[in-house]
Amino acid sequence: MADFEHLRIERAPFENDRRTREYKIPRHPRGDLRGHGQRLADALNNSFQNAQQQLTSRPGNFVLKILYTGLLDINHLHKHGVEFVSHEDNQLCVVFANESGLAKFADHLQKLGIDDAELTYKQILEAIEGIDNWTAEDRTSWAITQFGLPQEESFILDIELWPVNVARHPDRLTICEAFERWLAETQIQRVDKINLDSLLMYRLRVNVNQAGMLLNHGDVRLADLPPKSGIQYSQLHCDIENLPENIPHPPANAARICILDSGITGNHPLIAPAMAESADFIGGDGSDLNGHGTAVAGIALYGDLESCKASDYWRPELLLFNGRVLNEHAEFDVKTIEKTLVEAVTYFVEEHQCRIFNLSLGNANAPYDGRHVRGIAYVLDKLARDFNVLFVVSTGNFNGSNNPEVPKYSWRDEYPEYLLAEQSVLIDPAPALNVITVGSLAKHNATFDAQRYPEIAQLAPANENQPSPFTRHGPSVKGAIKPDLIATGGNFASTMRTGREYDAVMKGMGVLTCNSRFVGNTIFTEMSGVSFAAPFETHLAGRLLNNYPRASANLLRALLVNHANLPNEVETSFSEEMKATYKAACGRDAGRDIAGYGAVDENELFRSSENVVVLMAEDKIDNNAHHFFELPLPPEFLRTQRAAREIRVTLAYCPAVRTTRLDYVATKIHFRLVKGESLEAVQRHFNHETQGETDTRNDDATGNRDITAELRSKGTVQSSTWRMKQRNPNEKWFVVVTRQDRDWGEALSLEQEDYALVVTVTDRENEHALLYTQISQLIDLQIRARARAE
Repeated sequence: MADFEHLRIERAPFENDRRTREYKIPRHPRGDLRGHGQRLADALNNSFQNAQQQLTSRPGNFVLKILYTGLLDINHLHKHGVEFVSHEDNQLCVVFANESGLAKFADHLQKLGIDDAELTYKQILEAIEGIDNWTAEDRTSWAITQFGLPQEESFILDIELWPVNVARHPDRLTICEAFERWLAETQIQRVDKINLDSLLMYRLRVNVNQAGMLLNHGDVRLADLPPKSGIQYSQLHCDIENLPENIPHPPANAARICILDSGITGNHPLIAPAMAESADFIGGDGSDLNGHGTAVAGIALYGDLESCKASDYWRPELLLFNGRVLNEHAEFDVKTIEKTLVEAVTYFVEEHQCRIFNLSLGNANAPYDGRHVRGIAYVLDKLARDFNVLFVVSTGNFNGSNNPEVPKYSWRDEYPEYLLAEQSVLIDPAPALNVITVGSLAKHNATFDAQRYPEIAQLAPANENQPSPFTRHGPSVKGAIKPDLIATGGNFASTMRTGREYDAVMKGMGVLTCNSRFVGNTIFTEMSGVSFAAPFETHLAGRLLNNYPRASANLLRALLVNHANLPNEVETSFSEEMKATYKAACGRDAGRDIAGYGAVDENELFRSSENVVVLMAEDKIDNNAHHFFELPLPPEFLRTQRAAREIRVTLAYCPAVRTTRLDYVATKIHFRLVKGESLEAVQRHFNHETQGETDTRNDDATGNRDITAELRSKGTVQSSTWRMKQRNPNEKWFVVVTRQDRDWGEALSLEQEDYALVVTVTDRENEHALLYTQISQLIDLQIRARARAE
């Protein structure tokens, strides 16, 4: 029985400098350097002439596209007269230049191979492959390409400008002032504006001609259609007997969770006891005119309402806060959703100390393109770091594609192939790295009609614990595992006798939750959609915070992921041929891209037992440093007798981010699990002073590990499990945590960055295990030994 509080561990009282090597960007030699310089000079001249034809709000300033080969020393581009602005793709960056800078750039190119003896950073010019313009095509978003501009006489566009420097920098303010003067001169109506360090966006009302002007404007990075929520769900009432009277209120010190959605019906009899505060950020009183927010709130408050209803046990443990950010159609308001979210989160953190936020929304107009994280995702990543809060978001629903047709004929017959299609990638904000992103599992597979009638009328694509047919797939930035987790979100069925198998029927296959229109109706309703998978994790995070009220957002993320397992039903949903084809195409595992680390097992999530012990640590680490944790593993756990045992290690951190960099995160923190005779022996492999004497270590026992160090370290929450049958009682195991900042990220990062580490030690096959008792004793011995050493 799990009834022991998780244990805290501390790192060894020293840290080593990370091993480094002097890295010089390799040259890309050109056979004909003079010809190369002349070709680039001609390209620069053509690009300059084209740039002069583009509109501008700052005459004499130009944007250029630099294509390069190999590696480009972007930190010293200014030596040749141009300023780096953004990495837009592999081998492509964007630079700013004024007329004097362009003249300097042209002069240096002309000197290549002729008079370049005193030319510094010549390797930069050698690496450049071509020079071009940022064109209207580059500025056209995926949504405009897919759907075209709206047909109305006037319509809304979201316009991103190049985010030069940071929000309050004088150069940024100059760009804003000049652009706003240009808007006034061209009679373009400004609806809203958001200015963050790595996002500068205007929401504008325009006509077709004005849209064309913006697509040809030099300061514009991207033109996009406004967000489209894409929330779709099926609603069906469920019968209910009488609820118990006097449902208790949560305690005053209960964890505070905030639902940012379409509002909440606060007088619902199951929600009212936990309802704390409502605020409306789009004009209104916070009430739910749609039903989506109330449905999400019911799951966030109670988790599995089917189980609660079956046992007639209703005891809310969390305080519920309501932030209305979606309108009566569960869509974003005309005000920029990014700015609305900043206002809402700031309010609920500063005024009500909310620590956990649920956002079951997605921008169907912004599928992740594999390059930049932007929009809502960037805002959430920044807010998570600024306020030390946990965001739980959904992958977004996949509702099929018309161009191309995915699926072509039948949701059932083509399942699960379309789950891995290019059209079913994550949508904003799901790619965010500092949040928990949740995909969806099916639970029920029979519609109400299938339960009532013997005829074969409707058949579901997915069975219990298989991926829902509407869930979306990862990965995120640079291959980071996303979604992080997966939870029950519902299912639907295809109609089999009408010849319309593309149609979806959801009745009877969703998630039980609270009905916002309960007056004169039923208390419950049933919903299907990824929106209703996310609040399951919000519920678990809130209960964790009740148990460990000092836990950081990093620790909450690490605990959730540490207890996740990839369901076998997800793995077996894909044929071996399909998995092999997918891996050959992208080098990734199909199950991981759909389900991430898996579904959370609640058994030892909140409390440890004598068979399963959870160890926790929170610390701060300097750049280019190593931290060492000696795991307190008793000899009985490391016994030579064959028996299944596990060590599971999870790390979470919350780095600064930058949308103009393909790397996105300013710092990398990762871990290795290694074994050795002693801490002294192990640390020599992670010591700058001994890098000429010993090899650097990777994970040990890699044959017993499920996720590689390379794959897990791409994300900001990282986890691997080691499953072992036989060990040596004399060996010692260590977790080594390492931090390495990007060259460009040092200025954005703190001197010491926070991280959380969770280790779960499992010995289920030992009927007489006293693992918790033994580990507790070893931790006490470690503490005493360190005290004596001091």
